[in-house]
Amino acid sequence: MTTETMTRTAGPKIKTALPGPNAKKVLAGDEKYISPSYTRSYPLVAKRGRGVVIEDVDGNEFFDFSAGIAVTSTGHCHPEVVAAVQKQAAELIHMSALTSTTRAWSRWRSGFRRSLR
Repeated sequence: MTTETMTRTAGPKIKTALPGPNAKKVLAGDEKYISPSYTRSYPLVAKRGRGVVIEDVDGNEFFDFSAGIAVTSTGHCHPEVVAAVQKQAAELIHMSALTSTTRAWSRWRSGFRRSLR
């Protein structure tokens, strides 16, 4: 999968029967070790994504119609989002807002409060 995948709109690329052999191995482990209360809608084992396209562990490509909240507005691995995450990860990854604060958290809260007025 390349950055060209972000602009290609020809459709999905299916290389194996679904789920593929590598996905079946992962799904077997998932069934064995993960609580049955954590349900799956379909047997997809995602490996990577670019834009609206996701690739599974067998090289099959799909349009992602079930993207989570972290990617719905920009797509998977948008270059500007990746750069911002890499920059922040080099500085500080996480601090609990219950025990301390950061300048970014403080700025976000003040902006959020202003937006509620």
